[in-house]
Amino acid sequence: MHTTSISLCPGLATKASRALQDLARRLSRAYHRWHRARQAHATAHALNQLDDRMLQDLGLNRSELLSAAAELNGLAKCDRRRIQVSTSLPR
Repeated sequence: MHTTSISLCPGLATKASRALQDLARRLSRAYHRWHRARQAHATAHALNQLDDRMLQDLGLNRSELLSAAAELNGLAKCDRRRIQVSTSLPR
């Protein structure tokens, strides 16, 4: 059996390889963003199951659930004011 090799343009294989690597990176980023969005949706759904008093205990208002879920899952900048709560009892 005789095989014939076809010579390509010298830079074509390199360009094709780079294009495939770029496509893989873009697809990976898109998948991870989609996955974080699904997690944010699940977080918002779980928070929505809580009653208003429990949300208040967490420092949230029902109108903030989507933005809080987005922040918790890395889809939005965390700009909520954070407070530190001590778990120790006073002496």
